[in-house]
Amino acid sequence: MSKSKRLIELMIAVNKRRKFTVRELAEEFSVSNRTIMRDLQALEELGLPLYAEYGPNGGYRLLNERLLPPIVFSEQEAVAIFFAYQSLQHYGSLPFDEEAVTALNKFYYYLPDDTKRTIDKMKQRVIFWSPKRKAPSPHLRLLLDASLQMRPVRVLYDSREGAKSRTIQPIGVYSQNGYWYCPAYCFHREKYLLFRVDRVLQAEQMEEGAKTVDVSGYPLQMWLLPQGQPVSAVYASDPERMPLIAELTTEGVRRCQWEGIFHDELQVNDDGTGTLRLHIKQDDFDYYTEYFLSMGADAVIREPQELREQLRQAAVKLFEAYHASKPSS
Repeated sequence: MSKSKRLIELMIAVNKRRKFTVRELAEEFSVSNRTIMRDLQALEELGLPLYAEYGPNGGYRLLNERLLPPIVFSEQEAVAIFFAYQSLQHYGSLPFDEEAVTALNKFYYYLPDDTKRTIDKMKQRVIFWSPKRKAPSPHLRLLLDASLQMRPVRVLYDSREGAKSRTIQPIGVYSQNGYWYCPAYCFHREKYLLFRVDRVLQAEQMEEGAKTVDVSGYPLQMWLLPQGQPVSAVYASDPERMPLIAELTTEGVRRCQWEGIFHDELQVNDDGTGTLRLHIKQDDFDYYTEYFLSMGADAVIREPQELREQLRQAAVKLFEAYHASKPSS
């Protein structure tokens, strides 16, 4: 076996074992202890973080910040991975901002020149766009780490009633329409709630020994689509939600279909018009007022009456603003 091939296989073996002795590796690769020692030194020079433990039960241990072994990709796989990373560039916040940039730069740097040319051409023809929101989410990584460690977090959350302190235990984070959301168990309300991450003004993990809840049987997918049910069916059973019914023109239907926000909730008639049936919380009124106001007469709210009235007041306010203003000469 050539030295280069042995080094690659040795790196793979070390990453799998995490703890080992020189004799174990020498026997596995059928080489001398001295050869393994030289190979381990070469891997350390490449950046593999090894820690030597002395004594009867000693050996080598791989530290947590380790390098992953090399993986061989086909050209098409390399292009697919590059654009998978690049698709994240339009997000305003990521839980791994710096890591995504450095990983993409490393990956591109070591590609063959002809593969780089293929990617450079494709960058002019393929863009994965998502709305970039201006609202920062500085505590996104902390909430993600807390969900992985299943530890509660004390947050200052800016809700409709104002900024309030509460303790939550995150289930995970997900992105939708340019915003990041964090479903979590709220110890104050004693139930699961959905939090918008950009509204988290302060966050800190609770100390060891703080009260926790078991969310291991509640993966993020269950929050989105519990037991495979459509979102509309799940929300309909939520006592805090009220039905929203909006009648849409053909243009209103096209817009809903194009934006891809609503699926099961949108019913299309034979003539192209449609009806949108949702279940929303009162906290969502401001969002839906802005959304349906932007659709103009292509969407008319029938229920709930409270949202109809809020939308009517917003329309009157908009009319008065334009009626009072004078066109510039």
